[in-house]
Amino acid sequence: MYKLLIADDEALEREGLELMIRHLIPDTLEFLHAGNGRKAIQLAEEHRPDMIFMDIKMPGIQGLEAVRQIREKLPAAQIVMITAHDYFAYAKEGLLLGVRDYLLKPARREEVAEVLRKLMAVIEEERRRRNEQLELQEKLAHLLPLAENELTLILMLEHVQDLEPEQLAGLLELHFSKGYAMVLSFPRHGETGWESFRQSKREIYEALKHFAKTGLGCLAGPLAGHQLALFIPLPPGRTGYSQRVSSLDWGERLRTYAGERFGLPLGIGIGSIREGWDGLSRSYREAVRVCADHLHSSGVHHYDDMIQSSGQTAVSLDEEKKLLTALLQRSKQEAAQRFSLLYDSFEQGGEQPLSAVRGEVTGLLLFLARGVHSTAGAELLASLNAAEDPRALRLSAESWLERLIDGLEEEQEHHRSHVHQRALLYISQKYKEDISMEQTAEYVNLSPHYFSKLFRQHEGETFIDYITRLRINEAKRLIAEDQLNLKEICYEVGYKDPNYFSRVFKKAAGMTPSEFRQQQ
Repeated sequence: MYKLLIADDEALEREGLELMIRHLIPDTLEFLHAGNGRKAIQLAEEHRPDMIFMDIKMPGIQGLEAVRQIREKLPAAQIVMITAHDYFAYAKEGLLLGVRDYLLKPARREEVAEVLRKLMAVIEEERRRRNEQLELQEKLAHLLPLAENELTLILMLEHVQDLEPEQLAGLLELHFSKGYAMVLSFPRHGETGWESFRQSKREIYEALKHFAKTGLGCLAGPLAGHQLALFIPLPPGRTGYSQRVSSLDWGERLRTYAGERFGLPLGIGIGSIREGWDGLSRSYREAVRVCADHLHSSGVHHYDDMIQSSGQTAVSLDEEKKLLTALLQRSKQEAAQRFSLLYDSFEQGGEQPLSAVRGEVTGLLLFLARGVHSTAGAELLASLNAAEDPRALRLSAESWLERLIDGLEEEQEHHRSHVHQRALLYISQKYKEDISMEQTAEYVNLSPHYFSKLFRQHEGETFIDYITRLRINEAKRLIAEDQLNLKEICYEVGYKDPNYFSRVFKKAAGMTPSEFRQQQ
């Protein structure tokens, strides 16, 4: 059903046009009538018609002015000017205002029918496009929270996903390169309070997330256990110290909000301002560590304050990256040495509680696991959480370092094996032709020198010896079949000179081809 507004100062013209259209396309349109420009504007704004037939010459507000004002409010309305021949020049002016078409009075049935057909086709096309647009928006509305969830999990748990953080950030239209993490932690004060939290945690999560996102424009992670992680962009022009003060203020606001609305204590840990996705991940680990150090507190604490007041030295991201480089180079000795130094700094001479050291070690190993594209994050977490004392934690972490390096070596070996199998298949198809080691190396996209070394490592013989062995074995098979003469066999297995073939055969088989045939 479509709405058609007919604006004409002559009632007979309006009624006659409606009667004609009802006869042409019955039960398809709902009609509105306006006797002047002012009434046409009012009806258009009130009823939002799909189509408007507008007379140019009317008392008061003229047709073109009415079109101008209606187009501002209803740009999608399809407007047709109706004009007598004397005002035809005005109708052309209407086209500049976005008028779809014009009709000359008296309009003929065929012309009106053709114009309506075109207008309805345009409207249907617009409706189809709009429907597709809404469907796409609906899908995005479902997908964007998932993308946000995936991105925060990568930052929190160093998960390896199919999509990289940059790709997920692109979907979410995130553009911040610097920021910090804030972890909201609900301390476990008694079974009654904890049970109350568990029963209402969905409502608590949604309310705190909405409050934080509205005020901070942040990413919000899932409610994991009793903690909610926020990743907050650094506002432009804000210095590190002023941002630290501001973040503590926001922490207090969140804590107050949770207390007043849900009657729940809330501890908040805030990490340092860091750059890049690895930096945000590091800031999250710092915030978790702050929460671990104030496990039973409902205050707001900042990692930088904790480090400054305790005289500790924060482990730099650069030191962690050097350890990652050692892993990628598969240097177990250097990795063990660098890890030992980092572990000692986590322990602070044994003064740090096991929970704090565990948090640092877990964060570090998750960072390393992601860096080497390992998917063992969940197993790693379970293993470190099972360690009951500092010694067991250290041994478990050292064991995981070796496992990550072993995993890299296995992956490399698998890749080498795959390349080698491709080379063998290529050789099996080409060895009877004029094949070279350089051709084969190019086929598997390796340099000739490296391919030669890899081939010998896997086969225990050189490329030439391998080809020769294939050719001589094939020659032996053909000689045994006794269907070809020796010269034909020479050419069949890839040699161009029978004398050379005979010398190579004798060297490999200990006798000439003729002697071999006599023994068959």
